[in-house]
Amino acid sequence: MDLQVNWEAACPHCRADCGLLQKASGSLQCPQCTTAYPQIDGIWRLLAPGRAEHFEPFLRDYTSIRLAEGRGSDSADFYRRLPDCPANHPLAWQWNIHRRTFDCLCRRVLPRLGSGLKILDLGAGVGWLSHRLAELGHHPCAIDLSLDDQDGLGAARHYSPCWPRMQAEFDRLPFSAASLDGVLFNSSLHYSTDYRVTLGEALRVLRPSGWLMVLETPIYRRSESGRQMVDQRRAEFERRYGTASDALPSQEFLTWRMLEKLAEQMGIGWKVMRPWYGWKWALRPWKARLKRKREPARFVILIANRR
Repeated sequence: MDLQVNWEAACPHCRADCGLLQKASGSLQCPQCTTAYPQIDGIWRLLAPGRAEHFEPFLRDYTSIRLAEGRGSDSADFYRRLPDCPANHPLAWQWNIHRRTFDCLCRRVLPRLGSGLKILDLGAGVGWLSHRLAELGHHPCAIDLSLDDQDGLGAARHYSPCWPRMQAEFDRLPFSAASLDGVLFNSSLHYSTDYRVTLGEALRVLRPSGWLMVLETPIYRRSESGRQMVDQRRAEFERRYGTASDALPSQEFLTWRMLEKLAEQMGIGWKVMRPWYGWKWALRPWKARLKRKREPARFVILIANRR
């Protein structure tokens, strides 16, 4: 546990303040509804009652597909080097995107936001970004649903983390209101089932001057393109893995118009940063037009502040 900062906990069930998380030893109990939340193998289990069962079908499909894709490793060194990844890894192309996003984050974004920040890493997965943020002098907290030892929070053991790891959901964050500096959706906002609810919860835990950031959620000009992507991916998953992986009604993508509407509804303003992913990536939209295929997704870094 990061002893340099205070993590002000709130019950994800009834929202009551639960005091400082770092002072709890092994479990946290809500003083209002008396729900107990244990810490097991270094990971706080902070799902409200009944929510673990709710997410079980999604996690079963999600984990089996991702491990079948070749994610994870038996080598601690593999995790410690991320987002740098061996060229012969089956998902090296994806880690190359993560690396370029992270480079942009380090060069053009984080230096402008301050130092020693308390940041939620939402959709943290194995914890590589939390590890890197801690190296930069920030105070991250890794949030994910998956506890898997190769592709979820269990794999963060390879970092010997001083930062907290929590199994929690985006729409019920286990933190007091206005207690954090930043909330970062780490290739994960598209797993939301309702963007307004998810972003509203992120804004709840942010200080008035805090910022919200979205990394690598697919963005399209047209909603139809996003729906086609979802249909194609589910059909491919069904063919290859025997499941469409649709147990949760996730949003799956954004459009520029959706972002405009969310900004109006949530009282925020978006700033867009565009990492350079290479010429091959940059030429994808042109190739799609020539071949009369659907537009490809675009990735950017979205930074939001309250107006």
